[in-house]
Amino acid sequence: MKFKAIILGLILAASTITVYSQSKLSLGFEAGLNIANTNQTPSTSFGSKTGFIIGAVLDAPITPSFSIAPGLRFITKGNSYSGADGTASNTASVIEIDALMKAKFPLTEIKPYVFAGPSLGFILSASYTETPTGGTSTTSDKSANTETIDFGLMFGGGLDFKLTPTMDLFGQFGYSLGLSNIQKNNPAQTTKTTGIQMTAGLRFKL
Repeated sequence: MKFKAIILGLILAASTITVYSQSKLSLGFEAGLNIANTNQTPSTSFGSKTGFIIGAVLDAPITPSFSIAPGLRFITKGNSYSGADGTASNTASVIEIDALMKAKFPLTEIKPYVFAGPSLGFILSASYTETPTGGTSTTSDKSANTETIDFGLMFGGGLDFKLTPTMDLFGQFGYSLGLSNIQKNNPAQTTKTTGIQMTAGLRFKL
């Protein structure tokens, strides 16, 4: 009898969450910058490179304070070098799927939130561009030496600003920490992506 009561309680809770989530779904579109870099072992003289982000995210509330926020984004990653001998950069074009959990702090017109969760990136292309001082820029394809998967973690926070009853403006700041080595065919070196991300966009209630 007790077991049946537990099962019934779980079913009711799941039903309540599903109904609440479906009634409060929102879809957001975002764009912004990714100050990309890499953690390399052994370390190199390469530094950050500014890329861009564009994508969409679905907000599916579980409770008024917590929600699941899966997202799909196109993002450029990499690193860069600048010295007396010239400049160089590595660039990767990535389709990234995020599965984030959000904790919200609902106020009145402004709603702060924090988020964290895993991300799975599919590297579409990778290239290396080099420009010697006084010379001509050349670009080479590095896809053969780059893994196709970039797994990592995302965490950060943001603010929702209520514009209308069905539309919010949001801005957020996040950090991406790569956990997988994207360097291929080079056992002497590991390369993991990082990124400081700043985006803004609009969120619409469905």
